[in-house]
Amino acid sequence: MKRKILFIFLLALTVGCAEQIKIPASERDVSHVSDEKTNEKTKTAFLLPLSGPNAAVGENFQNAALMAGLERPNESTEVLFFDTKGTPQGAVEAYQKAKEEAPDVFVGPVFAGEVQSVGAQQPDKPVLSFTSDTSVLGNGIYSIALLIPQQIQRIVDYACAQGQRRFALIGPKDKTGDIVVQSFETAVKNCPGMEIVHRSFYAPTSNDLTTPVEKIAPPLIDPRRKNLTAREKELIRNPSAERLSFDALFVFEQGIKLEQLVSILYYYDVTPQIVPYYGLATLRHTKNTQLVGAYFADVPQARMTVFKSKYKEAFDKNAMPIASFGYDAFSLVSFLSGKGALNENTLTDPVGYQGINGRFRLNQDGTNDRLLEMFQIRSTGYIQSVEPAQTDF
Repeated sequence: MKRKILFIFLLALTVGCAEQIKIPASERDVSHVSDEKTNEKTKTAFLLPLSGPNAAVGENFQNAALMAGLERPNESTEVLFFDTKGTPQGAVEAYQKAKEEAPDVFVGPVFAGEVQSVGAQQPDKPVLSFTSDTSVLGNGIYSIALLIPQQIQRIVDYACAQGQRRFALIGPKDKTGDIVVQSFETAVKNCPGMEIVHRSFYAPTSNDLTTPVEKIAPPLIDPRRKNLTAREKELIRNPSAERLSFDALFVFEQGIKLEQLVSILYYYDVTPQIVPYYGLATLRHTKNTQLVGAYFADVPQARMTVFKSKYKEAFDKNAMPIASFGYDAFSLVSFLSGKGALNENTLTDPVGYQGINGRFRLNQDGTNDRLLEMFQIRSTGYIQSVEPAQTDF
């Protein structure tokens, strides 16, 4: 019965206000927001890839928004969906169609190219996107996604507390790599004595991953070889951990290349058991047994289990992890529009808001801050929290 109601809701393309995003009373600063609901409707235009190769992604965001509206219906918010087809040109066309409806806010697009193309149209209403590419944000373009800089800051804070001071970075030299380096350079300044001692990068298309590993790994020395130098004999006698010039390793790669890279690191005796591995939140989904012991920062998971269960019940399929960001985006818009206070000042309230993915706040430059939790891979498919999210920014 619940699914039938939801499908009728989808056809109507109009949903209400979702769960009020809560902040403890002692921390809320909403004096500029009325406590009484407004009678005026706020139009929210979702720009999502509802067709094309990324249609499943758009469907997840759409479903999450509808689920949010169904759980806490309110007549103050109307939502319309527009198909970006997952392309920059499609995003422009979707934006132009949406603009004809005079929306008060745009939610989406999802991908960086789409967001950039919409930003080039100089929208006069806030755009709450899902991209993790910070280079396309600003001038009223925001992102609610989990960003790399906030993950790295959390990792550095955790490593600093563990007494680790010398980081090595290894991964592809691409846009992600540039963001990683910039983020680390900023983050390590907050930990006295911490430094980046190695930066080993390779072209994204390169099949040679041995060379970049050799730049940071201890040399392989065959103890059976004749004419070993005194230094080589000394190195053989020392444990691998003592032969390393770093005490923490940040690995950013994914898919098959991540497996290949980790295998080569193992060959050179650089393992998570010898030196702590850190990585991006995508490590949560790895099945590689060689990454057991690695750490990553991610959004708190306390509410995620309930969200996934409700999504499964409503749509008879599993939610993509990103779907929860669609729920939070619409919840934020609905909460503020329900109070008649959807504007730049309330969107970027420094107190922040609480959502499925924990506490977050949007910044004037379009980025966001999140209170992240630290996790460790304890075995294949088993992730354990090792440090909860902080309670305040």
